[in-house]
Amino acid sequence: VREASPVITTEDSDIAGSVGNGAVENLPLVSRQHGDEGLYALTPLNTGVESNSGNSLPVVDGARLETGTIPLVDGIAVMAYPQGAGPVQPGYEDVEEVGVVSSVAPAEFATAGTLQMVTRGGTNGFHGSAFWDYNGNALNARNFFSSTVPFRVYNDFGASIGGPIKKNKLFFFADYEGSREAATSTVVESVPLPAWRNGDFSSLLGKGTVLKDPFTGQVFPNNQIPASLLNGVSQNIQSYAYPLPNTGPVGSTANNWVENEPGLTGFTDYNNIDGRIDYNISSRDAIFGRFSWRQLPLTSVGVPYPLFRDQLRRSRSGVFSWNHTFTSSLLNEFRFGATFHDNHYTASVVGTNLLQQFGIQGLTTAPSGKASAPNFNIAGVTAWDPDTNSDDYEDNAESDFEWLDNLSWTHGRHFMKFGFDAIRDRLGGNNFNAINYGEYDFPGVYTGFGYADFLLGVPETTEVSVPNPERDLRGTTWGLFAQDQFRMKSSLTLNYGIRWELQGPYQSNTGIIYTFDPSNGALVVPDNGTSRINPDFPKNIPVVTASQAGYPANSLLNFNKSNIEPRIGFAYNLFGHSKTVIRGGYGIYTNLVYQPLARDQMSGGPFSGSVQYINAINNGVPLFSFPSPFLSSGTTSTQSVDGLNPNLKTPYTQEWNLSVEHQIGGWGLRISYLGSRSDQLIYLRNLNEPAPSTTPFSTTERPYPLYSSITYADSGGNDIYNGLEASAQKKFGQNLTFNTGWTWSKDLTDTLDEGGGGSVFGGQVIQNQDDRAVEKTNGGLSVPERFYADALYTLPFGRGQHFLSSARGPVQQILGGWRTTWIVLAQSGLWFSPSFSGFDPSNTGTFGGLPDRVPGVPLYPANRTITNWFNANAFEIPGCPNSDPVCSSPANVGTFGNSAYNVLSGPPLFDLDFGLAKDFHIGEHVQVTFSTTMDNVLNHPNFSNPVANISDTTTVGTISGEAAADFDEPTSREITFGLRLQF
Repeated sequence: VREASPVITTEDSDIAGSVGNGAVENLPLVSRQHGDEGLYALTPLNTGVESNSGNSLPVVDGARLETGTIPLVDGIAVMAYPQGAGPVQPGYEDVEEVGVVSSVAPAEFATAGTLQMVTRGGTNGFHGSAFWDYNGNALNARNFFSSTVPFRVYNDFGASIGGPIKKNKLFFFADYEGSREAATSTVVESVPLPAWRNGDFSSLLGKGTVLKDPFTGQVFPNNQIPASLLNGVSQNIQSYAYPLPNTGPVGSTANNWVENEPGLTGFTDYNNIDGRIDYNISSRDAIFGRFSWRQLPLTSVGVPYPLFRDQLRRSRSGVFSWNHTFTSSLLNEFRFGATFHDNHYTASVVGTNLLQQFGIQGLTTAPSGKASAPNFNIAGVTAWDPDTNSDDYEDNAESDFEWLDNLSWTHGRHFMKFGFDAIRDRLGGNNFNAINYGEYDFPGVYTGFGYADFLLGVPETTEVSVPNPERDLRGTTWGLFAQDQFRMKSSLTLNYGIRWELQGPYQSNTGIIYTFDPSNGALVVPDNGTSRINPDFPKNIPVVTASQAGYPANSLLNFNKSNIEPRIGFAYNLFGHSKTVIRGGYGIYTNLVYQPLARDQMSGGPFSGSVQYINAINNGVPLFSFPSPFLSSGTTSTQSVDGLNPNLKTPYTQEWNLSVEHQIGGWGLRISYLGSRSDQLIYLRNLNEPAPSTTPFSTTERPYPLYSSITYADSGGNDIYNGLEASAQKKFGQNLTFNTGWTWSKDLTDTLDEGGGGSVFGGQVIQNQDDRAVEKTNGGLSVPERFYADALYTLPFGRGQHFLSSARGPVQQILGGWRTTWIVLAQSGLWFSPSFSGFDPSNTGTFGGLPDRVPGVPLYPANRTITNWFNANAFEIPGCPNSDPVCSSPANVGTFGNSAYNVLSGPPLFDLDFGLAKDFHIGEHVQVTFSTTMDNVLNHPNFSNPVANISDTTTVGTISGEAAADFDEPTSREITFGLRLQF
């Protein structure tokens, strides 16, 4: 809605980088999301970049990218997340142009999706601006789950100035943007009922849950646990971690505690400074340099209560560019850029203090004085998992250095471009997470209900890990490309090129990476890493050097140098005029995976290590319980390690598309088919998992008895996407521009990544390491159907309009020139999977997983509500009868559950946004703009996926949270007012 908003363009998949063929278009921008931590803040809804709320990976034209969309600022990759430092976002006033390249991008680009930003420079005239935006709780609507509107006072402000230092030669531009917020956020949890806290579970009898005493095997009379059996440690945890219910009907067990807690609503408190100098050395040479600095403190309200997290994110980036013109047809561009980013988290509690307060004993490896907390997973209530947003990270120092050089040559009907780039990435830092202080799981296998097991202090499993040492990872990626745009004739333009991508595996400067060698069951470390092995690591687990094992000495991974990526596209005027155009393209893109592999999959092991303990009750006596929930240290059969195939293939994606565009009656119509196939995706399997059978599980059944789980990364996964897109746009006179579109897509994959906790490779371990085929299912990150429409409408009042066309003075100033912007978005829900917990029906040491489908029972009730979104009776724990799908003693079936992943659809989404603006001219050179933006005008609630664990009988199928309509948008209506001065 702002006149000075940056130009936003999109280059669609089918143009393959061609220019002048009408495929680059300006798009409306309803509002900007201040404080957004990524570069997606300025992306409009109809660019082809689908935002998947609550997920870590973007989807470009529906196809999942292993690395997401790489953002470029002034041509330099700021490498947001998949590979090193980032994100680094310039201030809003510093942005001259935003461009989106999606699907079948030309060879110049490393990935299929690229978001480009160009910063603003000075000119021969002095120009400047200042703005202020305000939002407060009086302008907002309440969260669906809250009875009140959370308190908020939000101010965003900034200014810019640019002009000549020496006319026609030397120019400057500088801007500042600041944001301040005081706010509370709505926290929703499921907490134990007051009667439960004292051991009274009689209310569950009406739901068919009968509790038994695991120490005697007898049923608890009236489902009441005697006070003498209530564990003191559990009561200490309960008093600290779980408040009393304060909302909902009496006896409600789902979403029965709501409170507005102090904390920011996002990255909404920051300072941002940019500066740029442009110098025209001569008619042939021009250089510029830019520097950006940003600091973002964040306080996040904690889930679970009463935790919160303080975070400080700091970023700096700089670019130097030199353009040299050899001739009118030959131009060289050289750029160097550097990006620095560090991120520090600290929680509101200290883990060792909480262990002492609770009375948990036997944890001798817990890091002293670190800000984190233990993790309690209790079926029936909200999991107390600090890692969701309250864990502590040391300063994660990340840096990137990039060099690129591109040569552009125009020759006849050819526009050719050749170039190379190199990125040197360094990643440091460390984290201390909840498992350092113990993870304690209570799925309800002993009494029949999770919270009852918790009150007895008998977990089914516990896990503890030793912190990793400080990491120091380094990696380099090179790219070479050549491309040509050939205007073969007036009606046909061809684009073709080839790219050679050289992605070097990452190395640890200190040698603290490792892998697992399946041939001999040993752990492999770099030659220089032996001195850093944890002295407490079990001595009977073999550890060998890379040289001894025949692995690459420093990276432990072989360097794949055969990543050749062809790209081709065309645009054809079917009848020799511009009314009907056919476009198409095909390209191959390799995926950037080596940094997360080194950071996640290759860390720990002999340098730290994790231990899992599996409980059992023999003759009424558990192996362990509170206050000592661990077995004696040094039990080597419970060590969990990771590994990866040293001959991993580089994952790659093929993308193709075909579209037809036609203009009729002033309408621009387009229908497109988009497809992609990703192969050699990295998937995870447990090498130490025995084959399913009716033989009861024991550690001796494992292929490698010295270990518990061996999570092994290998190549071979795939993802196939097909999509149909239809869009239309029309300009109605001088007042209305309208765009609309609809997408239908189908995404099938055997390498789910939504379970990976943010990992950019397949983070979900397949349930049967010998049967990956059964994993194939709906991709959980792409939207099956999506509709959008946007309109820019100037009200017909004032000078030159239908009404008051001759207005002057105050009448024009008050009534004329009002502009409105509308965006509507509707999409189907995301897929999600049912699950169960607490039992090992396959006898593989795998507790929980996919349930069985119950034949003939529909997946959904006749009327889906937020308390009954899917039919939990359509699933059963393997081994349980159809009549009792969540039984307490499943039969020994020796199989995994037969349900597929992602068979359930989540809630659909609908959103309407509105913008209103007007310019006030003061003289010839000064303009003041008033604007208001309304996100989610109708305050339509959009819900997140429900609880899907059928073992949680009190909350299964219940939705407990709202979902944002798009990236970083509010979940409820927010109205923001703004003023802008421009001269």
